[in-house]
Amino acid sequence: MLEATDEALCGMVRQGDAAAFNVLYDRYRHQLYGYVFRLCGSQDVALDAVQEVFLQVWLRSASLDPGRSIKSYLFRSVRNYLLDYLKKAVHQQAFRQHFMHAFEEGAASSEHLLYSKQLETIKNNAVSRLPAQRQRIYTMSKVEGLSNREIADSLGISINTVRDQLVKASRFVRMYLMRHADIAVLLTAVHVAQHS
Repeated sequence: MLEATDEALCGMVRQGDAAAFNVLYDRYRHQLYGYVFRLCGSQDVALDAVQEVFLQVWLRSASLDPGRSIKSYLFRSVRNYLLDYLKKAVHQQAFRQHFMHAFEEGAASSEHLLYSKQLETIKNNAVSRLPAQRQRIYTMSKVEGLSNREIADSLGISINTVRDQLVKASRFVRMYLMRHADIAVLLTAVHVAQHS
């Protein structure tokens, strides 16, 4: 049975053959897990996606069409599961903090790259909303890499003023990102769904 084609296995699963289902599961579970993990970076989500999709295959086995590619169906199903998960998860504080942390740490791994690009755009929007002097201080510190002393000397203000303005600017940018992170995640989720 291990050498059976996908079509043959689907035909057997359609008849309620649990052994055929197990072969199909073993054939694709690692590929599907790896695919979802690369897209979202979460082992738990990847495992849940694989289990849920195969559960649905078993529960709806009578409607399986052996003439259609089960591999394509499985990959499409886990992608749809992930998209649905992301749409719900963007409203969860822990999920947003996970991607904010990855963004702030400069994670450039492939699974975070799209999120980072979207978050960078949102961050730039936040910075543009700062009062002029606060924006300048923030840019000099975060973009140009100047020390607080260098910023104070350059602008002719006290180092305490620089610190105060940086704290206020960073707090505003962080809160703005947290409020708008769902946009980044959803845009990325749609991009993933369209290009996978």
